[in-house]
Amino acid sequence: MRDAYVESLEEMHKDVEKLICALKDTVKRTGQAMLSMDVDMAREIRDGDEAFDNMIRDIMHKDLNIQVLQSPVAGDWRGLVGTFKILGDMERIADHCSDISSYVLRIAGMKNPLPLPKGVDHLYEDMEGLVTTAFDCYLSGDSKTAELIKDKDDVVDAHFNQLLYDLSNKIENQEDRLSTGAYVDYVLIIKYIERMADHGTNIGEWVVYQKNNELPGRPNL
Repeated sequence: MRDAYVESLEEMHKDVEKLICALKDTVKRTGQAMLSMDVDMAREIRDGDEAFDNMIRDIMHKDLNIQVLQSPVAGDWRGLVGTFKILGDMERIADHCSDISSYVLRIAGMKNPLPLPKGVDHLYEDMEGLVTTAFDCYLSGDSKTAELIKDKDDVVDAHFNQLLYDLSNKIENQEDRLSTGAYVDYVLIIKYIERMADHGTNIGEWVVYQKNNELPGRPNL
C-alpha cells in the first residue's frame, strides 16, 4: 500500500517537473514573440493554452486523489496542499502568456504597428527572472531563496507603476485613435506581466509553507 503511495507521489512530481519545463519555455517564447512581434510564435502560444489547462487539471486530480485516498503523512500533506495551490498559479501564468500573445497578434495586425514602448522589455525580463526563480525553488525545495522572491516582486511593481504612468501620459496626449488603442493594448500587456510576477510570488510563498509550515506574515498554518 505504501509502495503505491510513494509511486503516486513520484509520478505526480514528475508530471509537475514536465509542466514547469514546458511553462518556462512558454514564458521565454512569449517574451520573444512580444519583442519581435512574431505573429507565428504568438499564435502558437495563444492556441497552446488549452494543453496547459488539461495538463494542470490532470495533475490537480492526481494531487487530490492522493490527499483523499492515501492518507498522506503531515509533511507530504503540506506538500500536496502547497502543490495544488502552486498549480493554480501556474495555470494563471500560462493564461497570461496566452493573453499577451493575443495582444501581440492584435498590435502586429495594425496597419502601422506601434513599436514596443521603452522599458517593457526590462519589465518582462525582471518578471521572467522572478518566475524562473520561483519554479526552481519549488523543484529544489529552497525555502530560503523563496522568501526573497517578494523583494523581486517589489522591483517589478516599481517598473510597472512607472510604465503605467508613462503609457497613461501617451494615451492622454495621443490624437490618433488607432495609436491610442495600441497604447491601451500595451497597458494591458504590462498588467499581465505584473500579474505573472504576482503569481510567481505566490508560488514562492507556498514553497515556504511546504518547507516551514508557514507563509510570510502568516506563521504556523
